Amino acid sequence: MKLPIFCCSFFSALLTFSAQAEPWIDTSDLYLKADIQQLANAGFITTPITTYPLMWNDIERDLQKIDVDGLTNTQANAYYSIKHQLKLAKQNSTRFKANIASSDSRFTSFGDTYREKNSLQIQSTFLTKNFAAKIAPTYTTSNRFGQSKRFDDSYLAAFWGNWVVSIGKQDRWFGPTWDTSFSLTNNARPMPAIALSRKSALPVTIPYTQYTVPWTLTTFMGKMDDERIVNNTLLWGFRLNFKPLKNLEIGLSRLAQWGGDNRSTSISTFWDILIGRTNCGIDDLVCNENNPNPANQQAGYDFRYSTSLFNTPITIYGQKFAEDGSAEAFRYVTKAQLQLGIDANITLLDIPSTLYFEYGDSLADCGIRDNIGDCYYEHSSYLTGMRYHGRTISNLYDNDTKSYVLGVISQLGTNTHITHKLRYLELNYDNRDKAPNNPLIGNPLTSIAENMTMLSSSIRHSYKNWRFTLDLKLSHSTFKNSISSTSSFDTALTVEYNL
Repeated sequence: MKLPIFCCSFFSALLTFSAQAEPWIDTSDLYLKADIQQLANAGFITTPITTYPLMWNDIERDLQKIDVDGLTNTQANAYYSIKHQLKLAKQNSTRFKANIASSDSRFTSFGDTYREKNSLQIQSTFLTKNFAAKIAPTYTTSNRFGQSKRFDDSYLAAFWGNWVVSIGKQDRWFGPTWDTSFSLTNNARPMPAIALSRKSALPVTIPYTQYTVPWTLTTFMGKMDDERIVNNTLLWGFRLNFKPLKNLEIGLSRLAQWGGDNRSTSISTFWDILIGRTNCGIDDLVCNENNPNPANQQAGYDFRYSTSLFNTPITIYGQKFAEDGSAEAFRYVTKAQLQLGIDANITLLDIPSTLYFEYGDSLADCGIRDNIGDCYYEHSSYLTGMRYHGRTISNLYDNDTKSYVLGVISQLGTNTHITHKLRYLELNYDNRDKAPNNPLIGNPLTSIAENMTMLSSSIRHSYKNWRFTLDLKLSHSTFKNSISSTSSFDTALTVEYNL
């Protein structure tokens, strides 16, 4: 996909239209997500909000219905913050973004400002009645995750009724979580993809009732054009999320790797993927050296339920996500892995904050005797697995890991925000790897067991057209093998300027 050429061909044409707004919210602003979630917890935002990019259309509609006089102080702060970001999104913009860091980031979570050290990006966004575009050329001195020159975050989009068709390289996030998700995150670089999404979560009415359920849907087909065992592998993604109750949101997600060099990309193969008929030894599917498994599939569901405890808004959320199964397991999927979390909107020392705790365990039973572990995000024929440019596209901490994350997101003032995270990670705790000497196969974080404690802080301050973000990370790791413990202190400064 020659994205740069395609983008540039539309660039000059879009300038002839009058700009209105950027159509969606991406994964770059954790504080905006926290503000939106707070109003959703209170029932003021009714559209599903656990899929990113998240359309502005319904957020703006719900904001217009809010009576500001009925909000608490913290809710009013969130309301005005969202309104301000919406106002910025309604403007044609060109932004310069520069990052200087002491090292590449080992993990990239929602709202993180960089993956690799020392980068420069120029972003220009446009939207007309029928089209939208974002052009974001980037240069980095670190080529750990692919080319030093790239067009990550760029896209072209067209609107057709209540649907949006887009092409480009966009970060995505599936699920209700803050730190990581077992299904899809922005941990890896975005891959080129074609996507189809609902523009508005217009509700469906249950027959013979007045009961309505807002719902949204997105699906994409991406190309994993990095270096891998099966080059040019395709990635199909699908997500449906809906709100059967005002305080309950449910999401259904699927991912499937298929196609690639010397692999079938026929309609019949994709149909088999859609109906789940791609497990060797099941449904008369015979796999061998000359007929490899046609797809690597994952599927799961998640929920987010909001309530209050002692007049404090709290939310319980979780996710179960599974790999495809095998004949030996006599099931279509493996035992689904569990991720749970809880968050609360509180005031700490007169500072409005979101406090959360998340737990996850990605050590899976693959259904093969004596082979528990080394299978989540792995596959028998797509050997590079659910990874892109050396990073898992899903869980930040890859497979066979227990993660415990305590985080707090705070607003110190109108223009100043801060977040803290305390992570305890049992990385690759089965102490094995599929191919420790092959960088294209197996766990890219560590081939041996590593227990890591990491404390990180990020403070963001906006001043007129400037935005400054300072990141600090302190970590300590111990190993089960005869390896000395290690410690590190990393810093990064990101500077953004809006023309």
